[in-house]
Amino acid sequence: MSVFVFYAEVSVGCACILTLLLYSINRLPTPQLKFMLFHRLVLCHIAYFVSDACWALVNDNVIPKNTFTVLTVNYSNAVIAAILFYSCFIYAEMSTRPEMTRVQIRHLQAQLRIPIYVEMVLLFIAFLVAPRFWLDENLEPRDLYYFILSFLPFVYIMTVTVRSISRGLKPQNRQNLKTYLVIASYTPGCIVAAGMQIFFSMTTPIFCFWCTFIILFVYLNSQNQLISTDPLTSLNNRNQLQRYLLLQREAKGSYVIMVDVDHFKQINDTYGHMEGDRALVLVSRALKKACSRLKISIFLCRYGGDEFLMIAQTRKPDDVLRVVRECLREEIANRSGSLTYTLEASMGYSSWDGRASTFRESVVSADQKMYEDKRSSP
Repeated sequence: MSVFVFYAEVSVGCACILTLLLYSINRLPTPQLKFMLFHRLVLCHIAYFVSDACWALVNDNVIPKNTFTVLTVNYSNAVIAAILFYSCFIYAEMSTRPEMTRVQIRHLQAQLRIPIYVEMVLLFIAFLVAPRFWLDENLEPRDLYYFILSFLPFVYIMTVTVRSISRGLKPQNRQNLKTYLVIASYTPGCIVAAGMQIFFSMTTPIFCFWCTFIILFVYLNSQNQLISTDPLTSLNNRNQLQRYLLLQREAKGSYVIMVDVDHFKQINDTYGHMEGDRALVLVSRALKKACSRLKISIFLCRYGGDEFLMIAQTRKPDDVLRVVRECLREEIANRSGSLTYTLEASMGYSSWDGRASTFRESVVSADQKMYEDKRSSP
């Protein structure tokens, strides 16, 4: 068997594996934007593997090798590779910046598509105007083509790596460090795998193997997050809270903060549960923004119903409450459409020594202060 035919078979095999994964993703009972973006990322990998398999078949003359077919498959590889790593960039941003809204994601997508459009047009014109310039006497692409093939993906993946690691090291993100490292690990591996394939063994599908492995790894990590994440608000749930408590040690300066949406039952009864869900999502976005703005270590989860819980490493818990209220007012002001009801939240806090055995006491104390705040509000 020709090495190129083997290469094509492996690429198609990896595409089949990811197609099965795609079927599994489609059956997930979650509308989360993160999984929609992951779905697109997997689709891009499948498209690249199929294109790469065609490249191998052209090189083996299974598909007639001529100037047109060589340039076609190489153009396809270059464009799909750029789209693939663009999709990786978007997915990484969503995974490491959970406070991003759909509008922000769409704006980022529009900006990042521009270099891809430019590459597509310029490369197409260059291949059309001077096709023989890009190929040597054996119809193999010249080094300039490989530079263009790798330049845009390299910029995307290096940016993703740096941003993911820098965010993961911030105090407020320490609790989700594993997620940041998983996202960041994709890119160095891609660089190494692609480099080894280009410079050492073009007939060994190293890049294909690595991409399939890391996509499966990211999927398993996402499934684990799904178990630990509230599907409506994308915040941590009670399962993740229990894991967090098991990892804790003595921690001075910790506060348990309870947040409760005011008049939530009235919102549900008057405007329906769909509007009640929108109110919870809006409050959760405000809490995420507050955690990002405070720049301290904070564990945030949906505690149940319309209650949210924060565990903050701070000496000034009143500052946390102030920032949360500021962010809630901002989210209400920026909300599309007009609210026909007042959306506010009551809050209370209590100190905690970091031990799981005393956590319940701190929650009860914070809950009592929260209800005092609720009773004192007009």
